[in-house]
Amino acid sequence: MRIQRGICATGARAAAATLCAAAALYAACGGEGPQQDRTYAIDRTVTRGPVDLRVAVSRDTISIADRLDMLVEARADSGWVVELPAFGDKLQEFGIIDYSTDPPRLGSDGRVVSRRTYELEPFLSGEYTIPPMTVTFRAEGDTVAHSVESDTLRVMVTSVLTGDSTAVRLRGIAGPAELPADRRWLLVIPAVLAAAAAAALVWLRRRRRAAAAERRTPAHERAFARLERLLAEGLVEKGRYAEFASAVSDILRIYIEERFGLRAPERTTEEFLAEAAGGLPVTAEQKHILAEFLTWVDLVKFAALEPSQHDVQRTFDTCRDFIESTKEREEVSGPAA
Repeated sequence: MRIQRGICATGARAAAATLCAAAALYAACGGEGPQQDRTYAIDRTVTRGPVDLRVAVSRDTISIADRLDMLVEARADSGWVVELPAFGDKLQEFGIIDYSTDPPRLGSDGRVVSRRTYELEPFLSGEYTIPPMTVTFRAEGDTVAHSVESDTLRVMVTSVLTGDSTAVRLRGIAGPAELPADRRWLLVIPAVLAAAAAAALVWLRRRRRAAAAERRTPAHERAFARLERLLAEGLVEKGRYAEFASAVSDILRIYIEERFGLRAPERTTEEFLAEAAGGLPVTAEQKHILAEFLTWVDLVKFAALEPSQHDVQRTFDTCRDFIESTKEREEVSGPAA
């Protein structure tokens, strides 16, 4: 049996269908989320055609020890698809500690709301500039993309020192003090502690940046990487079909949690399918395929059903195709409107 090791696209899907399904689902629940009621110190909105672009920050002045919350929100008329901007690990002088993207939702005014929030960290004191954000949009079914750009925002970052810095006085360095000969080894302790503290700080910062970088990787890319690693284990070649099918199921459940926010891995198939019936923004056909897939894997896990090579190939293909058809889409920019 041959299983393709290259994860390839299975054809374009209608990104607008996923957007409308998510918007309709949120409209049934009502409201626009906690961000709607929050007050921002700087809040700017720019309108172009059918799209309003809003960029806001929680404070206009922070200290170097504080963090800043930033909101990027786009509201589009019905029939338009919006793509929010993507950033690296820094935003000008700011470092991006974390960010989250909400599923598209239907606002109280009937427009589709796309929203992303960032947690930013300054490195030095001074005036910081948040450059203009560019959002692309296009009509459903159209390939021509347009764009709208926000204003430049400025935030002041102050030092942690308070009061008049000129009043700070440093006392002179005292002369060297002799230690008893049998206690000279104590001089090594501060150096060792300082080195350990510096190493711990570097490790924590690297771990935090690595975690933030992983969160910025789209859910479907992480899922495809897990499938590649599973294939590399050689379970199929060893005839361990049941174990392979179970692992594929776990990868799909993790992808659904990371992509749509449904806690699939910790729940039974019955509990998950009950929630997915109304809370998973995919087509009815995709929900049906998902239900059949998870039910069959449960038979392999708990009813000792022995899968064939053909069953294993179909299990892998179903997981790969579901991820491909529901992944986040990136719009291609075209001439300006």
